[in-house]
Amino acid sequence: MKKQKELKLNPFQLNVLLNEEEKQDLQFLLDNGVYCNHCKAVCPKGVVDYTASLDYLNDIRIEGHCAACGHKVVRIMELGEDKYFFEKAMEYRQSIHN
Repeated sequence: MKKQKELKLNPFQLNVLLNEEEKQDLQFLLDNGVYCNHCKAVCPKGVVDYTASLDYLNDIRIEGHCAACGHKVVRIMELGEDKYFFEKAMEYRQSIHN
């Protein structure tokens, strides 16, 4: 299989791709699960101004800023290993190419 392109996801697209449990997991990560190199801890006030993309492995890549200090942070939600999510992501990729 060839390497997939990274795709930026707007909030609507992200909402369609994620099921309810995955949405809760994403919110948990944004609030409590992203490490900030500047603060030397998990972002104390969470992540703000984030963007999401579907990476080449069909994982969700979150890029944003630490709400406490403003430094850039990145976190990967490893969903591409989940067969159901992987297939849904591939269907999404196919739909935008048609």
